[in-house]
Amino acid sequence: MPPAGRRRPGRSTALAAGAVALGLSSVLCLLHTYLTRPLWYDEIWRAHFVSEPLASFWSELTVANTPSAFGWLGITRLTGEVFGWHAWSLRLPGYAALPLLGGAIVVLTRRFAGTGAAVLAACWLCLNTTFLDLATQLKPYTVEALAAVCIVGVWTADPLGPPGEVPAAGAVRGLDRGRLARRMAAGALALAAVPGIFVVLPLAAVDLWRGPARRWRLVECLPAIVLSTAHTVGFVAHQSSQRNGDYWDRQFLAGRGPWAALRFVAEQIRATVTGSPPGIDRFDPSLIHGTVPAGPLGSAPAVLIGIAVAVAGGIGVVALARHRQGRALLAALGGAELMMLGASAARYWPFGPTRTNLYVVPLLVVVVMVGAERAIRFLLSTVRARLPRGGPQRAAERSKSALPTLPIPESVIALSLSDFSSGPITEGDGGSTLPGTVVPAPAASPATPPPALAGPARVPPLAGSRLGWARAAVALPIAVIIAITGCGALLAQTSLSGSRPLWEHRDRLRGLNLMVDAALVTRRVARPGDVVAVGGRLARPGWLYAMEASDDGPRDPADLRPSPGREQRSRPGGAGGTAAAADETSAVGSLVTVPASRGAAGGTGGPVVDGASAVGGHRPADLAAGTRVAVARGGGTPARIARRDTVFFGGTRPALVRQLAHRPVPPGHLLVFVFDIERSDLAGQLASLPGAGWCATQDWNFRLTGVLTRYDRCAPGARPPRRVIVAYH
Repeated sequence: MPPAGRRRPGRSTALAAGAVALGLSSVLCLLHTYLTRPLWYDEIWRAHFVSEPLASFWSELTVANTPSAFGWLGITRLTGEVFGWHAWSLRLPGYAALPLLGGAIVVLTRRFAGTGAAVLAACWLCLNTTFLDLATQLKPYTVEALAAVCIVGVWTADPLGPPGEVPAAGAVRGLDRGRLARRMAAGALALAAVPGIFVVLPLAAVDLWRGPARRWRLVECLPAIVLSTAHTVGFVAHQSSQRNGDYWDRQFLAGRGPWAALRFVAEQIRATVTGSPPGIDRFDPSLIHGTVPAGPLGSAPAVLIGIAVAVAGGIGVVALARHRQGRALLAALGGAELMMLGASAARYWPFGPTRTNLYVVPLLVVVVMVGAERAIRFLLSTVRARLPRGGPQRAAERSKSALPTLPIPESVIALSLSDFSSGPITEGDGGSTLPGTVVPAPAASPATPPPALAGPARVPPLAGSRLGWARAAVALPIAVIIAITGCGALLAQTSLSGSRPLWEHRDRLRGLNLMVDAALVTRRVARPGDVVAVGGRLARPGWLYAMEASDDGPRDPADLRPSPGREQRSRPGGAGGTAAAADETSAVGSLVTVPASRGAAGGTGGPVVDGASAVGGHRPADLAAGTRVAVARGGGTPARIARRDTVFFGGTRPALVRQLAHRPVPPGHLLVFVFDIERSDLAGQLASLPGAGWCATQDWNFRLTGVLTRYDRCAPGARPPRRVIVAYH
């Protein structure tokens, strides 16, 4: 087995990488329904910032939930522009990155380990159900992991560089244009990952730390340093508004005392070693987690896996530290962790096993797999060294024949080492006589019992202990190999434990899945002069994407039908929410069903009338010029509502009643959408609408998303009209 760092990608590596990529593509084909299901909250806000018009793109980024990389935004926007703003088109970059990531892990691991270990490393990460769940969503984590692996792979791909410190014959001692091109490619790859700078800077530090021609090495690394630094300072830092919130406080070093900081670092390192390689994300409750099965052994399997991962990782560190390419990989991994820890002290980046740090998991997997392979190879070589060529049976026979035995008190035939003739030996002094001489055995004493005619030979205690040590020297490595294999099997079970739920829940709703449906219903029931109010800070980006950019239709035109609702009469002063209506009112009428339209792309609100719908007996008038986009002739697509006809309330924004009072033209009707999880916080603002002359007349309830309510003008203090509730599933 050649030492680490001497391997070059060959035909076997290319075949293994291609096979892994093909297998992962087949898995994604089985999960193709994940492409087309509606965007949920964690995805739809990203879709908004990707699709925002260029005129307001830069200003919108200041309120982004979390920063996004320029390269990822550009690739995702390109797919939206080319294929349309659909959920499946926006998820394509993450889907395509998964097979490429598997192939890249194989290529990188093959520089330090065998093909089997490289394939196992790729499958360990890419087939984990939690990682698959992230990869099949509109999220950048798969692309960032691919970028990190490619940065390390490109940076260490030096065709003239040897594994040691001495430059190879023919190596360029001045400016190496090939190395310059590879460093520039690494810098370009860093633009596709927010944490790209965490990988580039440690690799550049290794190049500049030691070695000849340091000035030329700086020139070669300069493009990567400039690109990654400019991207981080100029683009990523512009989106750092969430550092002012409290969502990542558990992962920030900031605000902790000395002892609390040490405990925090130790706990995060422990969680990283025992949790990251399986791809566990501990802070997203929407994910399907793979957990170590406890069973009758309690937490012993989890402890065993943690110890095995830690030991294999330590062996991998020692093995990689002996070679230049391995040291570069360790520098990228350790430097990234140190830089993330420093950034967490300033509340810029979370530290520990979180989904934002998934990009270092492939590097951890490579280190652990290299250590595991080295340990197994060492143990196998130890076993082979203890066993002669004849195998275990002959080894045991040889061990027994080499030990002295006690012969029976009779004449026996012995083989002479000189002429292979028969000759007797006696029990007296153990010396042999000349060949052909027969020495009678002494008679047994009457006082001693007769010896057994047959039975095993008696082994002296010293010889028996040596035999036991020899057997233990063979059995112990075999037991360790079995333990390592068992830990690997348990890890595989843990990694794939969510496969069935992942398959069964491919059509499940996660929250805010029906935002596009709510926007389609709003577009159908809105009339010229109406104002749409969207409540909830978290609902704003999703609503803007669903209303202004999305080309998707309803969740399922066949199944997404309004379920039977009841006519409700709300009490005076009701807040207008569905939950409040269910608690504070009683049914006074028959069931009301609003049929879904199949002919329109957004048929969820009643029969189509001139590109809109007739709901509650109201027929829309002509569309206001300059307020809505023209309806396509014959398509039945409802018109979009302009942003100037939409107000947002909640959070730090002014109250809804105040915003309505300051509008230059009073609205004819009011359509209010309230995000589910923020409804209780906005109940007071909704309760003030009847006092301002607005009475709720109809509700559309979108499960796990929110409630759309239409308000009509009414006299303050008047009895509220009858209220219709339509529920969507």
